[in-house]
Amino acid sequence: MNFNTNKCHILSIKNKTQFFYRLNNVTLEYVTTNPYIGITISNDLKWHSNISTITKKANSTLGFLRRNIRRCPVNSKRTSNTLVLEYGAILWDPYHRGDIDKLEKIQHRAARFITGVYHSRHPGSVTTMLTNINLNTLDNRRRDQRLKLMYRTAKGSIPALPTEIFFRPEKTNKRHIQPKHFPDHVSSNVIQQITTNNTRCFIVPTTHTEQFKNSFL
Repeated sequence: MNFNTNKCHILSIKNKTQFFYRLNNVTLEYVTTNPYIGITISNDLKWHSNISTITKKANSTLGFLRRNIRRCPVNSKRTSNTLVLEYGAILWDPYHRGDIDKLEKIQHRAARFITGVYHSRHPGSVTTMLTNINLNTLDNRRRDQRLKLMYRTAKGSIPALPTEIFFRPEKTNKRHIQPKHFPDHVSSNVIQQITTNNTRCFIVPTTHTEQFKNSFL
């Protein structure tokens, strides 16, 4: 296999000591950010550069859609407008408010494009548009994707994420309070529901950085 040295770079993660590497007698260049399968990775493991790239591409895509499919049905507009903003979102789900708002602004402009309403500027108008076209916020959709990933990993449905490595079950020795039952009586006891829903608990790993704390792992 031959590698193109012009497309090969060195990205060091939190390493102050730099080493020089050569490929085909060419010294590879150090970079702070580099795209990998459509996602921009930074040497500080933050996602500002990736989100800036995504928002730029999403704005360009939205402009293209407004010029070419403005007369298409609402469902067609709705489907074509969410692909760029959600690619690999489980990995780069932002936790800084500035990054979250930057993505949501594109969602708001897309809502005006889908509904065809550009003149309404009163507070809450975009929220009403999103509700009418049944389009949830990007933040909530990313949260749902992460919960699905966690559920599938806990069930062992993803071979690349072994359950025994990423999820350590918590052994509880606490005495559960059992509610009193009466014959021929249906009860929706809150304590019983909590006990049932938390029979499988996992240990939350200790973190020392914001990047790891908010990581999908």
